[in-house]
Amino acid sequence: MIVRTCAVLLFILVNLLLNSEIGAQPGNKSICETCACFPTNVAPTSVNCTCIKNKFLIIRPTDASLLLAVKELTLAACGLVSLPPSGLPNANLLKKVTVRDIKLFHYTAGLFPVLETLVIENVDGLVLDGFGQANNTLKELELRRTKVQKFVQGTVPASAPLRKITLDSVEIEEIEPGALDMSFSHDKVEGFSMINSSVKTIEAGGVMVRSGSVKIVNSTFDKLHSGSIIVEEGREINLSGNKFNNVSLVGDSVTISRSRNFGDGNVTIDGNEFFSLPADLQIFKTDRHVTFANNIVHDVDLGPFLFGVGPTVRVSGNRFECDCDSRRTSVLKLNQVFPGLLSDDSYFTVLLAENNCKQPASMTLAGYRDELIAGKTCPGTSLPTAEPTTPPMPTDSPSKSSSRSSSEITMAVVTLFMIIFTVLPLS
Repeated sequence: MIVRTCAVLLFILVNLLLNSEIGAQPGNKSICETCACFPTNVAPTSVNCTCIKNKFLIIRPTDASLLLAVKELTLAACGLVSLPPSGLPNANLLKKVTVRDIKLFHYTAGLFPVLETLVIENVDGLVLDGFGQANNTLKELELRRTKVQKFVQGTVPASAPLRKITLDSVEIEEIEPGALDMSFSHDKVEGFSMINSSVKTIEAGGVMVRSGSVKIVNSTFDKLHSGSIIVEEGREINLSGNKFNNVSLVGDSVTISRSRNFGDGNVTIDGNEFFSLPADLQIFKTDRHVTFANNIVHDVDLGPFLFGVGPTVRVSGNRFECDCDSRRTSVLKLNQVFPGLLSDDSYFTVLLAENNCKQPASMTLAGYRDELIAGKTCPGTSLPTAEPTTPPMPTDSPSKSSSRSSSEITMAVVTLFMIIFTVLPLS
């Protein structure tokens, strides 16, 4: 809000400067007398405006006629850039704009009507109102080393024929609902990438990828709501090396739809740090192949999490908090309390063998379970032991569906037991 208010005040200031004939272009010089135009004639195709910092660059409505044939425009190293309030509606060849090394830049909707590529680098305060008429032409948006107060609703609409959107080292305060609604339909596209960035809040429906690849790497999120990031027909989805802070996630903060087309991409979630991980992750319920590996998980209800892992999900190499919290210990002692209950659940056994404790680092969950049962760790948390149970004999011939149904029944029983042991005092 502060950045947007400053942008409006500076816009008013520039108008006053223009009306008083005071500005950064003495003598009302034309844009090609201030900037480098190529070729140097009455119809340049490229304009490079690089000015000294803390100086204004003012492009007046009278400069519009010189920009009719311009295809590329660069605005760089200025304290403030002022463009005509109505934009450049007749610049019908201007396809690429680069803005860099500027303190504050306000991109008003409709500024460049046929824009295809916008590159913004090293801008201390970016106000982006949307693209107006260019919603039908925008193909590439790159923001690098830039601070954005807010992506407002409709910043990028689904109608834009996108090839790539890249946010690299970008600091974002808020992404409003419906702000980034992206479809990457072309075969040779890079899709949506967020790299080395930080986001304070993504509201519900803030990031929607209707088609194309998704790569979110080495970024930090403070708060995500239900449906903050929705991926429909994503080709490849990669969430790697990110940090999800304490209040950042609910079960469906990141929602990935079921595959509609053959060849829909795999989902890779690796090397992330989750301070609080919901046990009911929607990502685990997709029919895509999901790899959840080498993540650090500080807080999770381990029982529902492990039993919620679907048949297309591979969970391995992760490090969990191995403390004496009943939400971690109860599920690991189930087979001691109810012998035979999990005797035929080989997948559960694999999960315990292939995932580890944070401390000691070399101990698997299976090893931690053994120490719990032996009383070597968490003294005073022993559970009562029941008589061995004998699983019912199947009435039908074995099949994948019946095996899955049995697993679901086991999960329901296990969940009930864990609730009981969490609520009741332990003997």
